[in-house]
Amino acid sequence: MATTIRLKRRGAKKAASFRIIVTDSREGTAGASIERLGLYNPRTQPSLVRINAARTLHWLNEGAQPTDTVRSLLRKTGVWKQFHDGVDPGSLETAIIEIGPPPGQRGTSRRPKPSAEAPPEPEPPAAEKAEPAEAEAAEAGDGAEDTAAEASDAGDEASDAGDEASDAGDEASDAGDDD
Repeated sequence: MATTIRLKRRGAKKAASFRIIVTDSREGTAGASIERLGLYNPRTQPSLVRINAARTLHWLNEGAQPTDTVRSLLRKTGVWKQFHDGVDPGSLETAIIEIGPPPGQRGTSRRPKPSAEAPPEPEPPAAEKAEPAEAEAAEAGDGAEDTAAEASDAGDEASDAGDEASDAGDEASDAGDDD
C-alpha cells in the first residue's frame, strides 16, 4: 500500500492547528487516516510540535513518504536524522518527542499580553499643534508682528477695492435695466 505522512487541518477559521497523520496516498485528502502520529500548532510562540517518534520511524521504514512540510517538522524534531541513521523504532528511550513552549506557557496569541499600565494618551489634533507655533512666532520678535499687521492691512485694502468694483458693476447693470 502506498502511504503518505501529511498534515490534516483542524481548528476554527483563522485558528488552524494540524494533526500529523498517515494516509493511503491513493485516497486523496478526503480519505480516512490510517494512524495519527502527532500534532503541530503553528499559532504558539514558538510553534508546538509533538510527534510519536517510534511510530513515525515505523511508517518511514515501511515506505511512507512525508510531505515537504512534515519532512521539515521531522528534521526539527530529529526524527528524520534517526531515520537516516537507521535507528530501530523499538530501541528508542522516549517515544514522544515534543518541541515548543513549556506546558504552562502555551498561549496561542502572538500579540503581547496586556499590561497593567494605563494606555498612552493620544496625540492632540493638528489644530492644537498650530497654536504653539503661532505663540513661538509672537515671541520671536516684534518684527514678525509688524509684518503680520502689514499683511492684514494690505488684505483689507484689496477687499475694499473689490467691493467698490462690484458696486460700480451693480450701478451699470441697473442703468441698463432702465432702457
